[in-house]
Amino acid sequence: MTAPVTSANQADSLLSTGPGGHGDDEAPAAALPKRGPALAVLGIAVVFVIGLFAAGLTDTGSGTVAPVASITLPGGTTVHLVPAAPELAPITSTGQPPADILSALEVPAGTQAHGAPINTDQGLSQYDRTMPFVVDMSADQVVATFRTLLPRLGWSVIQVGPDSFHPGSTEILAKRGSADGYYWEAGVVVSPMTAAATTPFSLRLFEVSTSA
Repeated sequence: MTAPVTSANQADSLLSTGPGGHGDDEAPAAALPKRGPALAVLGIAVVFVIGLFAAGLTDTGSGTVAPVASITLPGGTTVHLVPAAPELAPITSTGQPPADILSALEVPAGTQAHGAPINTDQGLSQYDRTMPFVVDMSADQVVATFRTLLPRLGWSVIQVGPDSFHPGSTEILAKRGSADGYYWEAGVVVSPMTAAATTPFSLRLFEVSTSA
């Protein structure tokens, strides 16, 4: 049997009428454009930009940082460090300060509590408490330690200078965002070295605002 042959004119007729043979009564369906590489790249770019925008809305500068085991001060003195959280236990309660703030604080090894903790907020306002310490270092070494250490732990040092409430003392004030949506400040006040060759210092933590 001979296979049916469609002439060129018949093929044109079939293309113009479509498979239903309705002629001009039914327009042929438009071909869908293919999604080429350009569209795929554009889609990825849009998702990336949206992600950055969302991160910008929620980022407060918080985040975990690697602990610092030791630092070397100008002059070559090496200061070994330990987590501050255990030493700050007397001023820690009901999740305050947040874990990401406590984990971003260290003190020189050998630091000891020195006096009673100070509870300024009394549970009536934003967190504001202070823990006093003493360490076998010179005052200059303690100041240099915190000036070097705090930025490495993710804090922004915003002030270094004389403390107006404690004549002869030096204050290092630093700021850091937390996952709780607030910014926190750490104030280290270093007093002059005593006759016993130890230096008293205090670490104050207080919640300040929801904006930079």
